Amino acid sequence: MATEKEMQELLGRALADEAFRARLFDDPRQAARDAGYDLTAEQLAALKTIDTQSIAEALDERLVKKTGSGVL
Repeated sequence: MATEKEMQELLGRALADEAFRARLFDDPRQAARDAGYDLTAEQLAALKTIDTQSIAEALDERLVKKTGSGVL
């Protein structure tokens, strides 16, 4: 079972790493295991309810607003 802090780390990595985000939402159990996390069935179910497209778009919008160009 991943702790709340570990879940935050996992989601933070998913936000920062596009390739990891794709793996996590394609096969959350395996991606989490590969990253060193053992998720419960409830945690896996919660991941499956996240709208990854909305997250990516929101993140992109914030980066554009912060940098003015979207390029860090």
